[in-house]
This record gives sequence, C-alpha cells and structure tokens, in this order.
Amino acid sequence: MEPPTTPPAQPPGSPLLTGLIIGLLLVALSVAVFQLLRPDDAGTAADTTTTTTIGDDTTTTTAGDGGTTTTVPGTTTTVPGADAYDPVPPPIPVDRLKLIADGLRVNDNDIPDIVFGTKASTAIGRFVASFGDPSSDTGWQVSTGQYGTCEGELERVLFFGPFAAVVTKPNSQEIFNGYRQDLTFGDLTHDAANLETLSGLRIGATVLELKDIYSGETVEFATDPKLGDIYQVIGGSSGKLLLWGPVKGTADDDTVIGIYAPDSCDR
Repeated sequence: MEPPTTPPAQPPGSPLLTGLIIGLLLVALSVAVFQLLRPDDAGTAADTTTTTTIGDDTTTTTAGDGGTTTTVPGTTTTVPGADAYDPVPPPIPVDRLKLIADGLRVNDNDIPDIVFGTKASTAIGRFVASFGDPSSDTGWQVSTGQYGTCEGELERVLFFGPFAAVVTKPNSQEIFNGYRQDLTFGDLTHDAANLETLSGLRIGATVLELKDIYSGETVEFATDPKLGDIYQVIGGSSGKLLLWGPVKGTADDDTVIGIYAPDSCDR
C-alpha cells in the first residue's frame, strides 16, 4: 500500500476579491441603516404636533407649517396647523348682517344665515369676503374658556376689528361655533364695528338703551369672575339666554362693552 499523503493546501485567496466583498457588505449595511433612520414621509412637512408630558404639565409642540406651541397643565392635545380661509363671495354689506343668538342673520334672500354649525370654510369665508382678511388670527389653540368654548378643546379665534369669530373642531370638522363683539378687541373704525343685533343693540350703547331695546325680554345683571359686571338678555317666553356681555357698570348711563352669543360650552 502507498503511504498516506498530506492533502494539498487550498490555493491562497485573491486580496482584490476579498476587498471587493467587504466593500459590498459595507455598502449594503449603510443602505439598511439609512432606511431604518429616515423619516416615514421624507420631504413632506407634518401638520400635527408631538406631545411630551412631564408631571402635571403638558407641552405641545407643533411640527410643520402654520402650527403653534401650547402649554396647558394636565392636558394632552394635538394642535394642527392653521390654513387661511379663502373668501366666499359675494361680500355682504354690514347693515345686512345681524347678530342673533345662534349666529348671524343675513338679510338677503339669496344668502343663507351664518349660523353655528356652518362649515368654517363657508362662514369665515363670507366674513373674509365682507370684511377683508382677519385683523388677527390665533390659529388653533387649546381653549382656556376665554371665548366660550370648553376648556381643553381646540379653538381658533379670528378677529375682524372688534368682532371675534370662534371656530371649533369637533370630530375633526371645522365649524363656526361662536362670536363675541367687544369694544376692547380691536379697531373701532373697522366695518365690523357697525354690527348690531337683530333688535338694534350695538357695542357702546348705554345700559338704558339696552333695557329699552329688550323691554319685551328679561334683562338681568350679574358679576362674572373674569369680566366683572355683565348683563344677560333672557327670552321672555322661552326663558333661554339670548345674548350677554360685559358692561362698564349697571347704571343707566354706563356702557355696553360687549355683545356675546351664548357660550358654545353651555349649549
């Protein structure tokens, strides 16, 4: 028998081939890491926020265009960005717009009333067509109850001189849901300063004029913890709150500072 022999050794590998394999592996690894770390919607601006809660305080920070940053103790809320509302023609003369308990009456047979629950794009669009761009716009924010919406809800308040139109977002639908006309809100030379109620009450009227205008209803006075002296106009037959607002005092020669619709939070 022939003596066993040592198996031949494997031929040495090519250094060039080894380097090429390592290089390809590094490229594949880099691509995988990039895919894991890249945003889901690269190149698309987000229009919502991220929320961080620390103890009892919640800080909501908006990403993307048109958002706001809001801090509300004990609340977790996502605040969207706010796009401008386009005008909805035709413009409505201010003397054909009348403040009523559930919105604004439009004295024009071809234009429906702008009542609460109307899509904001339509309601605010009509105000923009009639009054021009808002004097100011809070954008979407978490309500503190200042404008009649429930605390913690989303609200957006657009000002046309002294007239504030309140928009809310129940079930992600933007609707016109309140108004406040107030001497302290803005430019009293603005066309919207001439808005009046269906019965003829305007901001700046005296308390005596208020009583005379609503002599067929019940006019009561009270004290609000935030606003001070206020009046309330209550329907004589319905017993429901029709209008209310702050007054400078309750004497006949004192001034009506504001005309407010019933708060949306109490409806």
